[in-house]
Amino acid sequence: MANSLMSDVIDGYRKQVLLAAFSFKDWVYRVFAFLLTTSFILWLSVFIYVTFYYSYVPAISHIRPVHLEFKSCQESLGVCSNPTANVTLTHQRQLLQSNQPYNIIVDLELPESEANKQLGMFMVQVTLTGRNGKFIATSKRSAMLRYKSWILHFLGTVMFSPAMLLGPIMEEKQTLKVEMFSEFLEAPDNPVTNVNVEIESRWVQLYSAKLRIQAEFVGLRYFMFYWPTISATIGVSTHVVLLSFLVGYIWYRLLNPNQVVVRVGLNRATSSAMLGAVASQPTIATVEPQQPEDAQSKTLEQRRMEAREILMKEKKRQLTSPGVFTERARSRSFSTMPGMTRTPSYGGPLRIEELTPAPTPPPVEEKEDFSNEGLVMDADTSPELRRRIVTATAAKEAKIDDPCL
Repeated sequence: MANSLMSDVIDGYRKQVLLAAFSFKDWVYRVFAFLLTTSFILWLSVFIYVTFYYSYVPAISHIRPVHLEFKSCQESLGVCSNPTANVTLTHQRQLLQSNQPYNIIVDLELPESEANKQLGMFMVQVTLTGRNGKFIATSKRSAMLRYKSWILHFLGTVMFSPAMLLGPIMEEKQTLKVEMFSEFLEAPDNPVTNVNVEIESRWVQLYSAKLRIQAEFVGLRYFMFYWPTISATIGVSTHVVLLSFLVGYIWYRLLNPNQVVVRVGLNRATSSAMLGAVASQPTIATVEPQQPEDAQSKTLEQRRMEAREILMKEKKRQLTSPGVFTERARSRSFSTMPGMTRTPSYGGPLRIEELTPAPTPPPVEEKEDFSNEGLVMDADTSPELRRRIVTATAAKEAKIDDPCL
């Protein structure tokens, strides 16, 4: 007795341990699947946002050095021609993005020398050309050194003299930013490949020159470039939400496949009339056909065709069954025809529900009564019926009983 009781207790504890082990294993699987799915959705959202950012937002600027060339004088010192330069932007592919405004700027680094101060204003010309030297646009702008009085120049030199003595940290020079084109739009069929720069002055002195093409962002590009943290947070969060809904919907469809339900019977108006005529409730017949192994791969049209074939077989069976003529005669009294409601799906068994009305009561024979007033004979009335109507009318007027009636 004690041994059997002990064995029952041990078996109970063993079942509880096994149940706890299986529950823990299932919990570990669920946590692992959740973490894996969450990390996949997060990294995929980051990848989509980064790909969209680099494909939608172009580079903010393109900088090219400008190497000026001129013709030296043979008889005297100085320059005998205007400094010019040809800058190549690209050879094959398109550098600038279409429908994106750009500002084209020439940066000139000039010393604060007496020659440049005495020179005053000078002109800068920029010409844009495409493939095979095709002309696109040209622009001219004026430039000059910023004016400084002698006392301001003296005070600045005294104050910044330690930095000037250390080397090229600070020099007596100015950088002129000459904007040649404002909000320039490149044509996609004729991209800019070369830029020609010309300084229309032989006496200008300069250290270096650079060509800078600056993108002018507006709208979403401006927000994504100048507010990268906020835009990245919003973009990644939006993709995470959308992908989570998509993955959840896929899991729901895989774990809970719906059934294809086909109901065959009378429509609402006909069924209401028949239910009012008889007190019995309609019976429901359920037919579940045997599905083949490749039912999952069938398309919606194939499932519809199978449903139609099943409906035709059911109709033939009803026509061959007894009492069908009574049902057909009764159904002709209604203006509506039997309807079919079908709920298609992509998985699960096919279920057909048919509403079969109760058997109709036997017709009641009505006696002909011609004693009422208002009997009218038309062209379709038979001679025998005409004679009986005339006799009934005459008997009523004479207040006598007719043995035929």
